Amino acid sequence: MKFAFAALALTLSPATAIAQQDEPPAQVMVLGTFHFTGGGQDYINPEVDDYLAPARQAEIEAVVERLAEFNPTRIVVELDPEAEDRFNALYDAYRRGEHTLTVNERQQIGMRLAARLGHDRLYAADYSSGMDFDAMMAAGQANGQDRLMARMEELRAAIEAEDARLNRPEISVTERLIAANAPDFLELHNIYLTLAQLGSVENPAGAREMTNWWGRNLQIFAQISWVAEPGERVLVIYGSGHKFLFDQFIQDAVEMEWVDALDYLEG
Repeated sequence: MKFAFAALALTLSPATAIAQQDEPPAQVMVLGTFHFTGGGQDYINPEVDDYLAPARQAEIEAVVERLAEFNPTRIVVELDPEAEDRFNALYDAYRRGEHTLTVNERQQIGMRLAARLGHDRLYAADYSSGMDFDAMMAAGQANGQDRLMARMEELRAAIEAEDARLNRPEISVTERLIAANAPDFLELHNIYLTLAQLGSVENPAGAREMTNWWGRNLQIFAQISWVAEPGERVLVIYGSGHKFLFDQFIQDAVEMEWVDALDYLEG
């Protein structure tokens, strides 16, 4: 099979390459977010402030103003595609002044920005895939992987400490989003490769669960790609735990041009 791919690459003519360049790639920016509602089913679920409070609402408006500089033509939010029509019905009601935005980033940032830019709709992307942390931890303990288990605890403590630092009244929404999209924070997501090592040949629990995690993100990436048609400027608003892989996929996809969210958040 690898020889077949190599042969295909060799048969691509210069004319074919030029034709492929006729259509401009979609520009795609991933805004890694924390969940405004708090809680959830993530590995670590920090507490959050009241984002309907007047001061926080003003901060969210400031974020939207910065993101508007990117001028996205399409906005993707973290939502089951089956709920897209219901979500857009709420969006239509919001544009008519008949719906008040609820406390979640899909509405507070996504709907608010879409309305500001005059979009007719937003797009949903998500894919369900479980992650059994207990099975991975049990496999690590059973296999005597004390070094990996200790690193898991160190990483958990580091992420929880960072979340606690950011969830203070004096830290603005913009500052928190900058931190969630910064390289040093995203690098903490190598925790998934530590998880992948937990287990044994007989019970590769870590590799099995991380296969599910990588697969889930690849499924979501595919959904994003169906929105990111040539020439579009796409903003993806998604939990920061996914951004590390999304950025990697977008940067490696020849049909897309990756845009750094920090260029706008820090502007």
